[in-house]
This record gives sequence, C-alpha cells and structure tokens, in this order.
Amino acid sequence: MNTSRRRFLAGLSVLAVAPVLAACGSDSDSGSASKPSSSAAPEESAFPVTIKHKYGETTIEKAPERVVCIGLTDQDTLMALGIVPVGVTYWFGDEKLQGVYPWAQEYLGDAELPTVLKDTNGVELEKVAALAPDLIIGQYAGLTEQDYKKLKGMGVPVVAQSGDYTDYGTPWDEAALTLGAAIGKPKAAQELVDSVKKRIDDEAAAHPEFKGQTAGVVTPYEGLFLYGPEDPRSRMLLDLGFDLHPLITDADDSEFGISLSAERTSDLADIGTAVWIDYDADKQTQKLFEATTAYDEGRWFDVSDKDGSYYVAHSFVTPLSIPYLLDRYVPQLAAAADGDPKTEPPAVKD
Repeated sequence: MNTSRRRFLAGLSVLAVAPVLAACGSDSDSGSASKPSSSAAPEESAFPVTIKHKYGETTIEKAPERVVCIGLTDQDTLMALGIVPVGVTYWFGDEKLQGVYPWAQEYLGDAELPTVLKDTNGVELEKVAALAPDLIIGQYAGLTEQDYKKLKGMGVPVVAQSGDYTDYGTPWDEAALTLGAAIGKPKAAQELVDSVKKRIDDEAAAHPEFKGQTAGVVTPYEGLFLYGPEDPRSRMLLDLGFDLHPLITDADDSEFGISLSAERTSDLADIGTAVWIDYDADKQTQKLFEATTAYDEGRWFDVSDKDGSYYVAHSFVTPLSIPYLLDRYVPQLAAAADGDPKTEPPAVKD
C-alpha cells in the first residue's frame, strides 16, 4: 500500500476527508476521562528522557513548553496531561474547532487554540518553524524519514511514531505513555491510561455476549476495505471482547487493513457484528450486504458523517475520546450483536 493511500484510509474512507462536521456540546461526567491531578509542571526526575522511535532515538533535556503535534490525534493526550500544543495536524471533522473536539474542550482552559497544520503534501515545514516549537512529536502518524530529517534540522527534539507497528498503528495506550514521557508526565500518563483501560474492561465485563463473536470495521473504498488488527478501530473491538472476522485475520499483510473486490462483501454473511463506516457510499457493496444473513439478523450498524462528533471519535481512539465513544458505541454494538433484527441500534445523540 503506497503512502498516500495508507494516509487516506487512515482518515476513514472516501467521504471522511470532505465533511465539515457540526461542533457539539460537551458530555456528562460519564463521558470524560479522569483529569490528572497535577498541572503542566513536569514530574520529579522526568528529564532528561530518551525516547526510541522509528528513525532512532531522541533525547529531551527539559520540559517542553511549545509542542507541535505531527500526529493526527496526539493533542488529546497532551491536553489531558496539561499541555495545549501550539500546533496540531488536521485530520477530519470540523476544522473550525482547530483540533479541540467536544471531548477535549474542557481541557483547553484559558490557552489559545492551536494553529492547524495540514500534511496532505507532507509536513508544512515553514509553518512548523514559525511556531518556534521546543518539541515536535507524532505518535498516531506516518512521518516519512525525509520529513523527519528536515524537522530534526530545525534543532529541536523530534519524536516520530513507533517503529514496532505499521504507520498509524501505534496502540493508543503506548502512544499516550510516549507522549507523557516526552513532556515529563510519565506517572500521570500511566494513571490516565489505567483509568481509560478500566472503563473499557468494565464495558467488556458488562457485555459477555461480545466475547467470542466475530466483528469487523468495514468501509466501501475501491470495493470493500476491512480495517486490520493494528488499526485502532479494530483494536477497540478486540478490547471489548470481540474476535476479528477471519476474512481479516486470514489475509496476508493485513496489519492496517485489506482491500477486496466489492463482490467479496457477501463473505461477511456470517459475521457477528459489522461496523460500517459510510455504508451508503457505494450502492454495489450495500446491495450485496443486504443479501446476507448478517444483514437479515440486524448484525450491523453504520457510523457516518451524519453522526457528527461521534463519527470523529470512532476513529480518534485517544484517552479523551474513548469514554465519549463508549457511551455511544457500546449500546449500538450490543443491539447489533444480539442477532435480533427487531433490536435497532440506538440513534447517537451528541
């Protein structure tokens, strides 16, 4: 898979890059991650810290104050830990929010909104330099070695994505711990991760029917695209107790996902739960799926741009977006997983 296609599909599907979604109000406390008890001040003995990444290792000597995110979702963890970045990389959703979505807005405080960067044609090096960063970091990212070297040439620490996973494949918890270490808040980052993992575990325990069922996140794109085991959307299904459908797990080189012809949509007939993204985007795959047992038994639902911020949260998968997501996602999964077509997945309310 070439870089541009991988980057494009990381942003959901053919429809995900286009819409400007409406901003929505914040949720109740049940949809929020636990706030760290400390301020942005670094923890004792947190520096210097050396972080390994895809292109080597980077040593950060002191607490950064002006952080630029070249990862697509990194701002959430930084804000949860008390750092509002000066620059964020736009992915999709309402660009006017400047990377601060409903689940993160309470963490903005009195800080200025970040400057929005675009990486459609690579990192905007001049805009990054103009922000005078003292740390450049990307975890949910696909930074190229060429751009890494250019950023490193600015004379500030640069931390690229992990080399242990495919690009855009670093697990949310590992990304959060790396981000925490980089800003001198490793203990707070661990506490944040632990609190969110407990919420996920509690949801899985409350829905034992998920365990052992197959599931998958699928979208129409040049036929049918199925997200693979290293994609955060698939990992969330696994964390909630599901198994990925063999159509995904039996494929070669499927870490990020696989592309199939539209005709293969009928192979999803025996899936336990199909989570579609932009189901209506392709009439051919839609027609084929509607001839399957999975469709007849109501073992599916769609997440689309009509769902507003939920649409964004489903793909962000960060310590701040996950609780917001679970409030909406789990009831839909439960309705689909029961195999009763009379049980319709509830409408999402932002």
